[in-house]
Amino acid sequence: MATVKATFLLPVRDNDGRDLLPEIRRVRRGLWGRFHAYTIDGQAEGVYQMADGTQASDIHMKISLILDDSRLGEIEEVLLDFKTKTTQETIYLEIVRDVELRLV
Repeated sequence: MATVKATFLLPVRDNDGRDLLPEIRRVRRGLWGRFHAYTIDGQAEGVYQMADGTQASDIHMKISLILDDSRLGEIEEVLLDFKTKTTQETIYLEIVRDVELRLV
């Protein structure tokens, strides 16, 4: 079993301008319930090319957590559930493997 760091970006507004903070709060509750830890790394601004070629720019909440790689599927479940409640085409998920974590 290997330790990984998962970082993902959740848009604070949907493509139609709808506030997604209530959905983000649900994600955070789900992360706490499953993993008992996560970090809000602040906000990030990103630009993405939509499938139709148009440019979309978003402000995202950046969230990360450390977990065993055998649990990555659980993170993907959380993100796919979030995505189904939005008009987002994709959700950014970055995985960094072989992370050494020390709580001192």
